[in-house]
Amino acid sequence: MKLSFLGGGNEVGRMGILFDNNRERFLMDYGVNVETMDVPLDPGTNINALLLTHAHLDHSGNIPSLYHRGWNGRVFATPITFELCEMLLRDSMKVQKIKGFSPPFNLQDILKMERQKVGMQFGQKRMFKSAIVEFNDAGHVPGSSSILIESQGKRILYTGDIKFSDTALMKAAFRKYENIDVLIIESTYAYKNHPPRQETVNRLKETIKNTVSAGGFVLLPSFAVGRTQEMLMIASELDFPIFMDGMGIGVTRGILEHPENIKNARTLRDAFGRAHKVKSMRQRDMALDVPSVIVTTAGMLSGGPVGYYIRRLYNREDCSLILNGFQIPGTPGRTLMDTGRYVHEDMDVRPKMKVEFLDFSAHCGRDEIVKFVEDISPEKVFLVHGERSEALAQMLSGMGFDVSVPKNGDIARVE
Repeated sequence: MKLSFLGGGNEVGRMGILFDNNRERFLMDYGVNVETMDVPLDPGTNINALLLTHAHLDHSGNIPSLYHRGWNGRVFATPITFELCEMLLRDSMKVQKIKGFSPPFNLQDILKMERQKVGMQFGQKRMFKSAIVEFNDAGHVPGSSSILIESQGKRILYTGDIKFSDTALMKAAFRKYENIDVLIIESTYAYKNHPPRQETVNRLKETIKNTVSAGGFVLLPSFAVGRTQEMLMIASELDFPIFMDGMGIGVTRGILEHPENIKNARTLRDAFGRAHKVKSMRQRDMALDVPSVIVTTAGMLSGGPVGYYIRRLYNREDCSLILNGFQIPGTPGRTLMDTGRYVHEDMDVRPKMKVEFLDFSAHCGRDEIVKFVEDISPEKVFLVHGERSEALAQMLSGMGFDVSVPKNGDIARVE
């Protein structure tokens, strides 16, 4: 058996891993770099099944291109993952065209993917000719999964993006695995730990109280899947007006149709019901009539309605902009963090509004990775989906584990 690392090697995003046991070939994730639109290496079309961990585009964004090239196989994921994925893929086509990219697939390819979907529940096992596949909750975003493959007496676990502690939105990941031979684990934050979640929540609430009470606005640019809902739930605990703008509105509706995938559907439903939904430019103007909290896309400031609000508020010292997710190098959000300047389209300004980064990561931190490796004690560990994983690999090696940080194109044999 062998594993081919097609994407996510020494980088965050554009994941793609091919498992081949000489009888069947399973592709786990097939995404894009959401900023550059770079894609993983080509797995060919001789694939028996595609196993999708979750809807985020860096894991799903290039799947329709396989159908465009003639593949006709099935995709396995949780039902909510498919619903969210369709929304994100359609939006991705639109964004790529705006940015001048030529999408490697069309709407018909997305629809074909929809027709070929097979829903998986957490804990469910799927029998193939030469392998058994099981999906378990990864705690990252609604529907996110870790994938366990059993074949030829070996158990191979690919975590996907994973979170080992509760958030306002999600329960912690399932972690009671036994007899794992090969562990492929994300290492986005191999170099750091996250602050205690409650401290970050309290800091967000403090900023909202101070800003809105003083007559200002709080901008919460958020990823549509996962982060928008968490920001909404936290902000709704305070007695201030809340506006939602962008794709997060439709995504939240979709998530509420699958309440079993989140920790407290009633809390999210109540928060969503209370929020004002912005659907037009006139309503966007109205959102700035009264000091409020505005939850909007895009999480890295690279598109969506957030640019409108920044243009209107950047020169106001009484306003706050809180970045709350991973900022890919080259995005306006990362540039703002690194330089203090907002550079996007025709704007290049140094905002007077308060800009702050709060770590609301939906990924595990360094010590959590180490603890998980210790707990399941695999024979072999691969660190993927990370740009700074070498130090962690050395630490784990010093603890007696066989650890590799594969590059894109590497092939590893499973003996």
